[in-house]
Amino acid sequence: MKKVIFILAFAISITSCSQNKNQSSTNYNKKTMYDINQYIFPEAKDITEANFVEKLNSQIKHYDSEPIYYFRTSKKNCLIEIYVNDVSLFDDYEISNYITPTPLSSLFLKSGDQKVTVKMYPIGNLNNESLGVKDALPITKLTEESQVMISIISIDEKSKKGLDDEKVITQKISPKEAAGKEYYEFNFTFDAKVPYEFEGWKKGQNLKKLDQELVRKKALEFYNMVGRIYINKDLDAQLKIDFPSNVRIKGSYYRDKQNLEETLEEYKNDIMGNKYTQETIKDYKMEYMGEGRLLRLITNSQDSDLRNGGALFLKYGEGGIFVPPITLYLPEGRNLATQGFMMWK
Repeated sequence: MKKVIFILAFAISITSCSQNKNQSSTNYNKKTMYDINQYIFPEAKDITEANFVEKLNSQIKHYDSEPIYYFRTSKKNCLIEIYVNDVSLFDDYEISNYITPTPLSSLFLKSGDQKVTVKMYPIGNLNNESLGVKDALPITKLTEESQVMISIISIDEKSKKGLDDEKVITQKISPKEAAGKEYYEFNFTFDAKVPYEFEGWKKGQNLKKLDQELVRKKALEFYNMVGRIYINKDLDAQLKIDFPSNVRIKGSYYRDKQNLEETLEEYKNDIMGNKYTQETIKDYKMEYMGEGRLLRLITNSQDSDLRNGGALFLKYGEGGIFVPPITLYLPEGRNLATQGFMMWK
């Protein structure tokens, strides 16, 4: 999920800056124009910059064996998006290949079958641009040469993590029938064995069944609130909002305290180093994930740096854009009209 342009951020580096040290973390004045308390889970209400690492570290369990799952993919003559368990994980809109293994364990809520979806698109005008050809027509359909190869790999975090420690779980190649189509999608499942189990988004409402104009309105409210959090440099607010998803993501990779300290520094550095202004959210679409329990507002831009990314653009410096990765969730029993969305768990 590409969500930072000109800033390198991992997973969910949605950040803001700290409040005045003498101000209560829940005492919000009129300048903020939001009440963070209605958007946070009970377990996150006391989270602050001062206790974030300790509180998060106390939630992460360690095991005799700590398997982590990755995928490696190579492609030719196509652009791709990869979803795991119906949640967007990875995209590649360049002609060149992305070789580095991509971790995917954070999208497993428990052991068992995990579903991978690979979406293939034609390369459009990219090949012409790379060759400096101006008059040739873009390629609007997948060709006989269009292909995706993907391998699922596991490795024990407690091993030496060399190539000999990797275990190939499965390998898949896109079917030949993709040729001639403007879009092609293929799926496969594999069995993952992990020692943890998270609630995640399992207890969320099916957002597709709700009033869609209300869903859109409340999603925009949440996205705009996050924009104000960044602009107001409200670090504690963002740490609270992100805490439950950090528990799941960091826990699925068995992170140690040093890693969590580095995560806090990423939160602080991203926002403290920049003064943001917010672009009006426009030209976007709603994308449902997680069998309708999760929602993103994503831009319609086809720019390779922005495509399939969030609809909230925060500008900084000389042409920099930060795009916070926001995934929305509505727990069972929560009233969308009066209470609004929360960040996913």
